[in-house]
Amino acid sequence: MSAAAKAGAGRAGKLLDTVVLPADIPAPLGAEWRWWAAEHLQGAIAAEEKMGKEGRTDEVLASVTEMTARLTPTKEEAGRAAATDGVLRILNQAHWAEGWLHVLTGRGPRPVAEQNLQDIALLLAGYLQRWADDAAAQVAQNRVEGYGPPSTPQITKALTGAVMDFARTVLGPNCRAYRELRLPLVPDGKGRYGRADVVICSPLSPDFVIELDSHPDPASAQKLAFARDAGAFPLWVRFGEGGIDKTDGVMVLDLLRDAQPSAGGSSATWTRRANPSSPRTRERPCSATRTVTPAGRTTSTSGG
Repeated sequence: MSAAAKAGAGRAGKLLDTVVLPADIPAPLGAEWRWWAAEHLQGAIAAEEKMGKEGRTDEVLASVTEMTARLTPTKEEAGRAAATDGVLRILNQAHWAEGWLHVLTGRGPRPVAEQNLQDIALLLAGYLQRWADDAAAQVAQNRVEGYGPPSTPQITKALTGAVMDFARTVLGPNCRAYRELRLPLVPDGKGRYGRADVVICSPLSPDFVIELDSHPDPASAQKLAFARDAGAFPLWVRFGEGGIDKTDGVMVLDLLRDAQPSAGGSSATWTRRANPSSPRTRERPCSATRTVTPAGRTTSTSGG
């Protein structure tokens, strides 16, 4: 950051320190407002200093201050958003509307029926198994040609794409699938609202909140527990190694790399090209086991 940029950031911070936030604004939302307001103020300060737009800083400070009066969404706003596309927009950021409705109404936990959750988990697991089989066939020749294994980010990207395809092709055209919707929850050790890897909003069923991880992540467990209490289908798709501690009402779908089939599981190889149009971006298949268990401790027998 240049000296001028640092000076602008410092001035913006001092101006924001003079703004008194309403008492009903949740602390994490206040932090999001400060990030948002600081960005706008720094732009205004630069416009004054470099472009001669006198008074721009005062105009923007008044605007961001006025925003604090209507920053916290209402139950009515969250309800309308949940009933339409499932997204509540706050400070130009996309939030999970049902999650906010759960918080704003103060209602107690309302997890979906266990059998319904198991049925949905098996439906997604079956789709991912078919995707894994198809992807393995697609890249088999790549392995023969000596290309290396897929990276964790490539696998995560491919799995995310498969889950988004699941929403479109299996759940139906009226479903809406989103990446990285914010949740009104700050995981332990974090300073900002958590984000769900994928949220699927369906007009005929509870929403789906899906986390995709290559290793056990306590933040994912907390986000999914919140989604469970808000009435969603909480689904944790895992690949890689490590165990998962029990989280009641959260369904775990394990795709374990280089694992042996477990009792009741089915073995497959799976991967996907990160960029099929580029012959240099290729991945080898990974041996995988799919186990679908209701929130028990799932451990990998992977050797690598």
